Amino acid sequence: MTALIIIIIALVAFILYLLFYPSKKKIFSHQPYLEALAALLDNNDDLAVKKLKEAVYIDTNLVDAYIKLGNLYRKKGNPQRAIQIHQSLTVRPTLKKDEEKKVYYALVDDYVADKRPNKATSFLKELLKIDKNDRQARTILLNILEDMGNFADCIVTYEEGSPEFKDERRRAFYYAAMANNRAKEPPGDEPVDEKEIANLYKKALKIFPDSIAGLYYMAEYMKTTGDLKKVKDYCLKLVHRYPDFTFLVQHNLEKVFYDLGSFDEIVTLYERIFNQNPRNFTVGFALADLNEKKNEIEAAKDIFRKLGDIYPRSLKPKLRLLKLTAEDKQLKRELTDIDKSIADTKYLCNVCHLEAGKFTFICPRCHSLESLYPAL
Repeated sequence: MTALIIIIIALVAFILYLLFYPSKKKIFSHQPYLEALAALLDNNDDLAVKKLKEAVYIDTNLVDAYIKLGNLYRKKGNPQRAIQIHQSLTVRPTLKKDEEKKVYYALVDDYVADKRPNKATSFLKELLKIDKNDRQARTILLNILEDMGNFADCIVTYEEGSPEFKDERRRAFYYAAMANNRAKEPPGDEPVDEKEIANLYKKALKIFPDSIAGLYYMAEYMKTTGDLKKVKDYCLKLVHRYPDFTFLVQHNLEKVFYDLGSFDEIVTLYERIFNQNPRNFTVGFALADLNEKKNEIEAAKDIFRKLGDIYPRSLKPKLRLLKLTAEDKQLKRELTDIDKSIADTKYLCNVCHLEAGKFTFICPRCHSLESLYPAL
């Protein structure tokens, strides 16, 4: 009888141990984890790393602690260590769906930091397999593909998205940009499929007829075919629809008007655009240059005065006006040299205000489409 009582007591003790030991372990792991969170709030990354290590040593099931630990290694400039930590979580069969997504997002950030965009895109595609309506994953994937110039995959990713995700202007850009890339491919064993390229441009403009990129690239493509009339038509359509983007096609316009024997029309066009918006300094400078070539110096001076008033902090219109006013040839040459030294146009994104040294149809920082404008 005594032996039976002892056995019963031992069994009860064992059951109580099984019930309460994991909980106790979890309680012990909470303290360093909470201390790690407090350290993160205080931007004390070194202490946070130390406490997170303590927490996962006590309880290896703290997935969130592992994720935060890897994120800190990435933040400290060690994305390879972050990848090791986050990758180790992917083989756990007990991961919940939301935990799995967090791990994949962390790995995306790791591989972007490690400059391995192809690996980042593979995890974003896994995220979309888990949840095809994950708008964040699709947006990040498109941003990475845009940076890589992989517009074919952009099209696939975009067209697989839900209807509320659709932006036909961006979709048209993808087709036009893909056609432009193919047109620029170096000649290989097989000849370039000109028909396919032309059809891609046409599809871009069918999707969104007023696509700035579509009109611009189509004009550039028509130039390679020698069809000057179509070059003119596409350039004019862009200018009439988006006069602030005239800077994109000014060179083409002037050349095609000259080659077609109607160069005087360009002056009339520039005058109309500049009168409607005197802040359009690229057209203003071009118009002043044409007036100067025609020896209409006072008209050119008036334009530079107007631009100087509109852009009081810019040296360029003041230098150009001074150059027209100066009579000393040596001074004119020196002013020309100064003007050339500050001749590079910069571009500002009207969404995130990034300043870029060259024009791109997609902002390198915020990925807004057709948001960059010339700035003095």
